[in-house]
Amino acid sequence: MQFLTRMLSSFDYHSWLELGQSLWPTTKYRLTIASMMFSVMFPLIDRVFGLDTYAFALLMLVFMAEVTSGVVAAHIRKEGISSMKLSRFSFKVFYYLVLIALPYVMSQSFKAHQRAAAGLMFDWLHLFLLSQILLENVVSVLENLAVISGKEKTHWISKIQDKLNNLIS
Repeated sequence: MQFLTRMLSSFDYHSWLELGQSLWPTTKYRLTIASMMFSVMFPLIDRVFGLDTYAFALLMLVFMAEVTSGVVAAHIRKEGISSMKLSRFSFKVFYYLVLIALPYVMSQSFKAHQRAAAGLMFDWLHLFLLSQILLENVVSVLENLAVISGKEKTHWISKIQDKLNNLIS
């Protein structure tokens, strides 16, 4: 034991606790559980939603942009902000996340059981729903931004529709 204590001292550690805090600095700040939750959460995000951490973070950012722009737009329209609206938003995000996760998990399950056709179908459904959910949230943010900038709610959507129509014709 003395050998280990001297070895610790040679690295300027005066106790085992000091070594432990050097290896896990979150313990000094009582953040160990929070850091462990993040460490466990990141691989689960990929396994459940089929998105890497950055893509999932951007999805959360889009959700936050929607709620934030909605609150600002409601303030401009002089509407009250209620917990009911926040609950509705949370409910909607929950269902969006289920709609993203379900086809991805099913596709992985079918692929693992060598059912490629079913896996491909659920892969397609996963990408379709993810794209549609993102599009719906972007449309909502654009509507809110139009209100915030003092324009009609449909202003930015109409501009995009006009551009797309011009490209097609």
